[in-house]
Amino acid sequence: MARILVIDDDLNTREVLASFLRRLDHDVEIAANGKQAMAILDEDTPDLVITDINMPEMDGIEVINVLRDKSFDVPVIAMSGGGIYPKELLLDSAKALGAVITVDKPFQLGEIKEAVEAALAGGV
Repeated sequence: MARILVIDDDLNTREVLASFLRRLDHDVEIAANGKQAMAILDEDTPDLVITDINMPEMDGIEVINVLRDKSFDVPVIAMSGGGIYPKELLLDSAKALGAVITVDKPFQLGEIKEAVEAALAGGV
């Protein structure tokens, strides 16, 4: 069982991911944006962070930067469905900044399971 922080501004995505990961016996916390996530991270460091890229107040790229700047040793899975910029550009940027795995939205839950298992095992 791992402690996983899921960050996504879409309520449905947060709830689906949290429910799915809990069924896999993980302890899951959720945040609607990077700002909320920082408050959680100030209290405890999870084993894994799954973050969307496009979010209000503080996006996923900023989350990754803060994690690296504060030397949090936690793997990050970055997700994006695009937006103003193509999702490939956003995901490539997240990977360059330290995300261990990137996932295109929309995703299949099997993809999330594989990504979580690989990230927690230290693989890519």
